[in-house]
Amino acid sequence: MSDSAAGTAPEALGAHELITTTRAVRRRLDLEREVDPGLLEECVADALQAPQGSNLMRTEFLVVRDPDRIDHLGRIYREEFDGFYRASDVGLFNRVDSDPRHAAQSRRTRDSAEHLAAVMSRVPVIVIPCLTPRLAEGDVLNAKHRLATVYPTVWNFMLAARLRGLGTCWTGMTLGREDEVAEIVGIDPTQVEQVCMIPVAHYTGTTFRPAWRPPAEEFIHWDQW
Repeated sequence: MSDSAAGTAPEALGAHELITTTRAVRRRLDLEREVDPGLLEECVADALQAPQGSNLMRTEFLVVRDPDRIDHLGRIYREEFDGFYRASDVGLFNRVDSDPRHAAQSRRTRDSAEHLAAVMSRVPVIVIPCLTPRLAEGDVLNAKHRLATVYPTVWNFMLAARLRGLGTCWTGMTLGREDEVAEIVGIDPTQVEQVCMIPVAHYTGTTFRPAWRPPAEEFIHWDQW
């Protein structure tokens, strides 16, 4: 851990607690506290320990700390949230959950998502994981192979952040406006594929709990579908 961040990490987490309580952090992002860049470098180093298909390092991380750029990215995020996401059939605003526990959880998630949309322009760090070169149009099989390496790498980053007292939230809200995001942060959109956008900040509070989930048996098919 970087010297400047010594003493700031939470108490050690066991592996089971880490994977069952690492949530999308939205309401509890500390907007006032700076994030030591050394911590972010450590998180990326840990991220790169994820399985790499054919031992090819496909994921790169663009770390945005400049407040003006974050403000512009946050405005795009809010516009997409208020427009596309609110109207989407797959979003939280038009969903009807038959299970009351799932419905209650969906309402809480919707409220926290609204909060993130309101504060995205004020978070201390935005990380944009990227893939180079871009995915080939229409080549679904190749995309599956390449993204299979990117996703665990990005999740490793988020787990590493949690271990260092940082909250994160994976979101694809801005992918529909990739060119505008690229212009703000200097990405060549003809060569670099944006995978998602992750706000990063120290989190407030000290505890996280596992979320309610349906029984695992409902999602398992033994030997055949």
